[in-house]
Amino acid sequence: MNINYKVLTIIPIILALLSLTLVSVNGLKESIDVSGGTEISILAPANTDLSVLKEQLPDSEVKISESSIGTFVVIKSGLETDVDSVRAVVKGFFNVQDLSELSYTEKQIGSVLSSKFWEEGMKAVGFAFIFMTIVVYAIFRTPVPSGAVILAAASDMAIALGGMSLFNIPISTATIAALLMLVGYSVDTDIMLTTRVLKRRSGTLDERIAGAMKTGITMSLTTIFAMAVLYLVVTFVVPAADVLANIAAVLLIGLIGDLMLTWMTNAGILKYYVSEYKKGK
Repeated sequence: MNINYKVLTIIPIILALLSLTLVSVNGLKESIDVSGGTEISILAPANTDLSVLKEQLPDSEVKISESSIGTFVVIKSGLETDVDSVRAVVKGFFNVQDLSELSYTEKQIGSVLSSKFWEEGMKAVGFAFIFMTIVVYAIFRTPVPSGAVILAAASDMAIALGGMSLFNIPISTATIAALLMLVGYSVDTDIMLTTRVLKRRSGTLDERIAGAMKTGITMSLTTIFAMAVLYLVVTFVVPAADVLANIAAVLLIGLIGDLMLTWMTNAGILKYYVSEYKKGK
């Protein structure tokens, strides 16, 4: 923190801006939760050549994943796709009269419900930030430290969205919930750091930051490890539960970003605020 801490403060902010640029250029993949459509999941019989099924469904997204219990096929079709024709192709491919003869699940979401999910999800994110801002300012009652906490949380979400765009993780009700969880994780470490720096009087400024860093990094690494284990287990053991994998991936990206935003950006702003800004006034 003693060498070029102002430069280190800016690096995560640049990363957040680049993430937003990536989202604006590359966009975000939408799940049927927010775009509407049909999702058919099938546990395929052993030794089935599923590449042919992909060719027979050019207008649908066909995802194939291997697990310890077999091969899962997930077919996602948009609202514009004729679901009956998709079902007919699937029945013909697996040579069954009815899909219930297979290990099969189907989820359908209409345009009205999907738009409602999207609207309510955006409201939840907006209200979370509003109430977070109120609570943070009520705790510290100072614009600069409060603004640093809010900036870190917003940048953390921007980095997570950039990661979702880069790795093709769909935006859905589950990943929106993961983004809300991420706000909580981010604010948790930022408030702990800010409280240690501003309200403790023992030790020097650098010692207080270092003490907070030991506690905060331990907290973050514990959660990162747990999410990494969840992601690996779901990916390689139960790939059909890809919602859990998406949640874990979003939290992993966001928590890694939060390490930089808390201990480079927020810590740098607090160091400047205490050592230079307050003394200057």
